[in-house]
Amino acid sequence: MQNTSVNQNNKKKLGPKLLWYYALGVIAVWSLFISLSLVWHHKIMSSGALDAAIIEARGVFQNHIIYRSWNAGHGGLYAPITPKTQPNPYLDIPERDVQTVHGKKLTIINPSFMTRQVNEMALEKFKHISHITSLKPVRIENKPDEWEIGALKNFEKGKDEVSSLEIINGTEHMRLMRPLITEKSCLKCHAKQGYRLGDIRGGISVAVPMEPHFSIQISNFKSFIIIYFLVWIAGLFGTILFMTILGRQIEQRLIVEKELRRREKLEGVIEMARAVCHELNQPLQMIIGNTEILMLDDIDDPSVLARIKIIKDQVDRMGKMTRKLISIASYKTMDMPQGKVIDINKSSKDH
Repeated sequence: MQNTSVNQNNKKKLGPKLLWYYALGVIAVWSLFISLSLVWHHKIMSSGALDAAIIEARGVFQNHIIYRSWNAGHGGLYAPITPKTQPNPYLDIPERDVQTVHGKKLTIINPSFMTRQVNEMALEKFKHISHITSLKPVRIENKPDEWEIGALKNFEKGKDEVSSLEIINGTEHMRLMRPLITEKSCLKCHAKQGYRLGDIRGGISVAVPMEPHFSIQISNFKSFIIIYFLVWIAGLFGTILFMTILGRQIEQRLIVEKELRRREKLEGVIEMARAVCHELNQPLQMIIGNTEILMLDDIDDPSVLARIKIIKDQVDRMGKMTRKLISIASYKTMDMPQGKVIDINKSSKDH
């Protein structure tokens, strides 16, 4: 009885209705996994956008270093004096300004002067903000702002790069700054400030707008949202399909188990019926035999003969009933005032 109760409880636990509660749990876990994956992917893509901006800023800085080195390697370059290119008042060197034999006036463009002009072009064409600065600037316009002051102080402590996401003119920019190391060509203008070869003379700060990088990030993230949604839908329908198939299998198993229980019950009824019939057969045979002997005797009383015949008929009826009990092959019931009972006639093979 205890094992039967446990089995019935297990069947209730594995019932198709309860199975869908498990399905909801699986769907909830799957949805949580997809959501966390999407959040993680967004974080990775945001980090990638920042890294891409830093790489762009480093590229801008390296361009500055390359053309500055090219300029310094030539000892400065002469360019025509124009309203935009005027002699540099901070450049105190011999032959700063010269005139060609044809009367054309030229002024020397040193690396710093060249950097300022390139910065103006980069701002106009690419929205790159570049600034050459120092804690001891020669030109007042090269004075560092608070962010640059912090970066320059970090360079003095041994750091070789400073970068962060900053708001400039209301828009997000990736700011990056690296130091400028004093080279031999730099001493021509900066030796009087006390700089020596290898000293950190200042730095170049670069700010690139984040809008293009964020636009790419948003576009890619939208694509990943669609992909994750399709994966989530696939998992959802896969779970529903799996649970539906499993539910049907469980239902079929319950039907088979119910049929087995019914057959076991029938076997018990048949065994009981056969045992009863076995016990009744001998008394019934004795009664039938004695009634037949009595009917052969000369009995003058008709009422006694009638009663003996009734007894024989009823015993014959009981014999037929025992034969039906022995031949029971199915499990049919009928309603009685005391409840459902086996319908012997319908359950017998002889029916």
